Amino acid sequence: MVVDADLPVIREVRPWYQKWISTRSSYPERHMRFITVPSTQFAFEQRLSLAPRAQRELLVFLDLRLKIAEQAKSKSTGFAGRLFNVLPGENPDYLRLSGRELKDVLQVIGADVGDLTEIDVCYDLRVDVAREALKVLEQAEAASD
Repeated sequence: MVVDADLPVIREVRPWYQKWISTRSSYPERHMRFITVPSTQFAFEQRLSLAPRAQRELLVFLDLRLKIAEQAKSKSTGFAGRLFNVLPGENPDYLRLSGRELKDVLQVIGADVGDLTEIDVCYDLRVDVAREALKVLEQAEAASD
């Protein structure tokens, strides 16, 4: 799969309502408390995403996400397929990752991840970079067997 080299490798994803509130309100922090309502499920999901992944888990995770991106690519040829990709938020050129997942993937390929990512923000990672990380993980898995 060929990816356009002009696309940014990593891009930050902010939900539309956060952008809207920050531009429309004189006190955005006052309105954000209604959007980020704390819940048990959200707290569990956040703690789970903060835990670093083992190499085997990361290998399975990236393999699954890349298969989803390949299906999104095959569906993106027609109008119905593009609509089908937009509804769940799938993009054939990018994988949506949390900050922790992105940090784990970039560490696998040896990228410097100092202050590059915030843990609680979503990012899009280009598919070819994720595919490179998957190859490195597969080689490490084969070498350990």
